Amino acid sequence: MKKSWLLYVFFGVFFYVLFLFIQMPASWFAWGLNHYTSGRVQLDPIAGTLWHGKGRLVYQHPPSTSFEFGDTEWRINPLWLLVGSLQLNWQSQKPDTHINTTVRMSSGQLILLDTNLVLPAQLSSSFIPTAKLLSPTGQVRLQTDMLAMDRNNGMSGGGDIQWQTAGSALSPVRPLGDYRLLISGAGNVANLKLSTLRGALELTGQGQWQITSGTIRFSGSATPRESISELEPLLKLMGEKQVGGKRTFSINGKLPLTIF
Repeated sequence: MKKSWLLYVFFGVFFYVLFLFIQMPASWFAWGLNHYTSGRVQLDPIAGTLWHGKGRLVYQHPPSTSFEFGDTEWRINPLWLLVGSLQLNWQSQKPDTHINTTVRMSSGQLILLDTNLVLPAQLSSSFIPTAKLLSPTGQVRLQTDMLAMDRNNGMSGGGDIQWQTAGSALSPVRPLGDYRLLISGAGNVANLKLSTLRGALELTGQGQWQITSGTIRFSGSATPRESISELEPLLKLMGEKQVGGKRTFSINGKLPLTIF
């Protein structure tokens, strides 16, 4: 009789704890984002549970820049916790922003699966300081079936980044064109290839991104297809004019993964 009583107590406590686990509020998820991004990513207001919730996502970049990603919904699959990983499906939506991705995280590793992101080009200035000089406009699209970034093994998979209806405060030509940057992971090196889809300014180039150090070495060329006189102020910043108005340029800088 005593054993039966203890068994009832055990199962009662077990299912009560399980209930609390399932019903953990969405505020736990919001707290985790805020804590692990040092206050840069916030969700407010929020509703739902830790495993399936909704909210308004805001990105804060010091000292005063903020960007709202709009209505956001997430789902976390708790079964991945059994193998030491966290996997969540993420969706954010507003008129100029769209995020649809599956993110898998474990110790030292981040994987993007079936990802489609549409973001305003102005947001790049928050992550890449040199982009502030261009004051870019237009939309940036990222598509990837699988892109893995590992602290020890570098990058694997690939991504397709498109800068659509590209523009810059340095040029009156709007748009400059549509451009594509292909990223192909190869361990500690990611290969980069730039091409022009359409537009008044043709951009081409290739380079490499050293994942461990964050060093980027890239060389390319810019050639005006039309509106040559209007493009001249922007082209002058790239170097001396060559045959056909072509300019060559090189980029040597750093973009560590930790910036994201």
